[in-house]
Amino acid sequence: MSVVTKKSELLKWLSSVEDETTINQLDNFRKQHKTFNFKKELEAAITAEELKKRTTKYILDNYVS
Repeated sequence: MSVVTKKSELLKWLSSVEDETTINQLDNFRKQHKTFNFKKELEAAITAEELKKRTTKYILDNYVS
């Protein structure tokens, strides 16, 4: 399914939602993600290789005798 099709289906669904709680939850989600700064998040990101190293160390330190 293409992104355009998904977006269209979501818009149709959203226009049919009448439950106030659901609408408020969706609005809160929108507000939280409106301020997301992808570039800023990338500055603090770690590589997959670093994640692998950290995970391996954690497992070895905590679960291997």
